[in-house]
Amino acid sequence: MTDIRKITRISIREEFPNEAHNFTPWLKENLHYIGEKLQLSFTDEVETEVDVGRYSCDVLAHTTDGRRVVIENQFGHADHDHFGKILTYAAGLEADVLIWIAEDFYEPHITALDWLNRNTSEDTLSFFAIKVGLIKIDNSKPALEVSIVKQPDQWARQVKTSRISRELSGKKKKYHEFWTHFIPYFDSLKPGFKNRKPSDDSWMNTTSVKPGFSLTFTFNRGKFPTIALIIEYGTKDDNQTYYEKLERYQSELESKFPNITWYNNPENKSKSISIIRDKEYDFSDINREEVMEWFSKTMQKFEKSINPILQNL
Repeated sequence: MTDIRKITRISIREEFPNEAHNFTPWLKENLHYIGEKLQLSFTDEVETEVDVGRYSCDVLAHTTDGRRVVIENQFGHADHDHFGKILTYAAGLEADVLIWIAEDFYEPHITALDWLNRNTSEDTLSFFAIKVGLIKIDNSKPALEVSIVKQPDQWARQVKTSRISRELSGKKKKYHEFWTHFIPYFDSLKPGFKNRKPSDDSWMNTTSVKPGFSLTFTFNRGKFPTIALIIEYGTKDDNQTYYEKLERYQSELESKFPNITWYNNPENKSKSISIIRDKEYDFSDINREEVMEWFSKTMQKFEKSINPILQNL
């Protein structure tokens, strides 16, 4: 029979007798509990009992994307006194995110936070109500339970969009920087390549001897340097026909490039063959020369083999 354990909720005061002296210092060292729930990443720059006039803000933290976060803790039900304080701290500390932590919330305070979120921009100010408590499973040690009571309506979508945007912009910057260095490097070996702008994508084409066939420098999965021949001659049937003609030279090509990979997905219009470097590139300055050399030597060797084949297709 399945052994089901019993969950017991206990008072937070059993582990933290005093909010200011016990819980706040603990929270300072364990902000990841809140960060994981709200999808926020905190830096190590965290202060407690920060003076704001004659009051003291429980926690002032900073996120890795530059937001100032004010956290106000209280045991028991949320009340007007702490609601007023968190607004005071927001103004005094020029906060971007306000997190009100309590064991429970009355509906009027939830309504007030909802009104504030609807009447302020999420780009400048975001209000959260977080309910905390302690739970035990049988005789286990207590665990902190964190629940979101109120947050901005589009918060999850905004955080995801912001994260993806930062990742994309960061990758595009790395690609652009690499191609900026690679263009003159390869042009010194194959004149005429410099007559193009650096790409902010993961790929750049070089000239091919046959229209509809692209010779491409690219980063497979965003990090593995790759040389590819892409067949984009015409319709799916046209591309399939040329791919099958190219397969006649498979043994010849594989004898020269043992790690060559053939891609013939029936769902895709284009077809391709690729040579993928088995060592990924971290886009550091230290390893750039090594990757540029691999790209150049591999492409020149591949062109020497593939161009006569393309001319005969």
